[in-house]
Amino acid sequence: MLDTKAKAAHVWKRDALDWYVEEDFVTRALAKVERFVGSVLDPCCGQGNIVTALLASGVEAVGSDIVERAPEGTPWFLGTADFREVAAIAQPNICMNPPFFRAKGAEAFIRKALSLASGKVAAFTDIKFLASDGRAKGLYAEFPPNRIWSISPRPSCPPGEYLLAGGEADGGTADYVWLVWDLTAPPPQAAQFLWLRAEAVLG
Repeated sequence: MLDTKAKAAHVWKRDALDWYVEEDFVTRALAKVERFVGSVLDPCCGQGNIVTALLASGVEAVGSDIVERAPEGTPWFLGTADFREVAAIAQPNICMNPPFFRAKGAEAFIRKALSLASGKVAAFTDIKFLASDGRAKGLYAEFPPNRIWSISPRPSCPPGEYLLAGGEADGGTADYVWLVWDLTAPPPQAAQFLWLRAEAVLG
């Protein structure tokens, strides 16, 4: 008889603003394979996981959000703003974990980022975001990403409020990718699908 092991999976109450927090290793691993020229903005920075991971990797980075969650006086926090209403940014690059809102929020943030950035746009999304006839004919046909990085091992992305209450990020059960658009390069004929193995930054 085969031994079986129960697999624990967290089921969290949906966050009202879709504030879910990626582990910082996913950004540190990205910074090892993608070079950002100039400053990077995270327009939905939460408490700053992406910003601080980029800074720790030697990348100039700043953040903003619709709600201020960064500690008061944080030097990299630019202030509160609804990114969907922003008319211009001073940073050439955008790197973010956009609020998903059943994929509509993520696509809206990506489209906005592509309209503002001049360097690279990197979006952290559930791998299921790749699978959509609507996006295949829409977003990905209009703006094919240059690279898709499938992240290994699976990160855990719990709600920010869960972490603030003392919870820990562990036991990731979903697969995630970084979608990268390089606006300094010619539009690709097809996206490169690559594996982002994070063991180097986890060790």
